[in-house]
Amino acid sequence: MLNMYKKKALNLAILGGSVVVIALSLYLVRSQTTVVETSWMKAVIPHHSIAILTSERANEIIEAQRKEIDEMKRLIEELQSQE
Repeated sequence: MLNMYKKKALNLAILGGSVVVIALSLYLVRSQTTVVETSWMKAVIPHHSIAILTSERANEIIEAQRKEIDEMKRLIEELQSQE
């Protein structure tokens, strides 16, 4: 990749520019400089909503699995009693 262009200076300029862009992006993400309190809270609301939906679904799955386990236990008992 470093030899993509024949001019070594152009390759170094692209590499250097990429390093600067990555470093700047990492700084902005880590420092949260571009995020004001209200925009952060507005962005977190959907995140928490998804957590609530996931938890509710998890509880429904747990209840359904418990019912199925109970039903299978009853069927096992019924089949074993017929042996």
